[in-house]
Amino acid sequence: MQAAVWGNQADLAFRMSVDAEGAAAGLVTGDSLLFWSLFDAPGPVHLVADNSAGELAADLVLVDHLLTTGRADRVVLHVKPTPYYVSDATPADVLGVLRHLIELAGEVGAIGRRVWDGLRAGRIEVRDHPFFCAPLDYRGMPYDLREEFASASVTIMKGDLNYRRLVGDRYWPPTTSFVDVTSYFPGPVVALRVLKSEVVVGLDEATAATLDKTGDAWRTSGSYALIQAARPV
Repeated sequence: MQAAVWGNQADLAFRMSVDAEGAAAGLVTGDSLLFWSLFDAPGPVHLVADNSAGELAADLVLVDHLLTTGRADRVVLHVKPTPYYVSDATPADVLGVLRHLIELAGEVGAIGRRVWDGLRAGRIEVRDHPFFCAPLDYRGMPYDLREEFASASVTIMKGDLNYRRLVGDRYWPPTTSFVDVTSYFPGPVVALRVLKSEVVVGLDEATAATLDKTGDAWRTSGSYALIQAARPV
């Protein structure tokens, strides 16, 4: 999960490895207990990818972990039919990253082969709905995509753009409830995101005040990340 979160730095050309101490320090909010509890429900896990290359490789590692640990019996990986931004993941990128992983030695290569076998067996499915290139937030998602997310045990949203589309692209007070602004979503949803834009919700007052006092551009620097989860009432 940490690799999938910090892999979202990829489109900023930051380093892709973060030690445990650095990862913990940079996490402005992290609801990992709720995150893992969502995988107890029946249904496929949906993962809406963001960037290709290194981030997509980290996402595939998370997909493999969910399948091999039994937290998911099927994963639907959503990518874009064409790049909305230059680094966005597409179906061709999934195959390209997988071929690269398979060629590597050790556990990385084993993960690549398991994911490849999962694709062939139908345990992993790649979809590229045109909505992911539409200039709309998730409140405006079409009925067929809404039905897919409603049937999921949990939907994992990766990255800054998906976060902005999920909570609404507004300058929210940072203490705004993540649960409230995502209450329209048809099923359990998780956001894994490095902060690269001014949109952020779900922080407690103490954390927001501490970050503001640093004088850093913490909302946009790409140095902080979050894990947020919500289960519909």
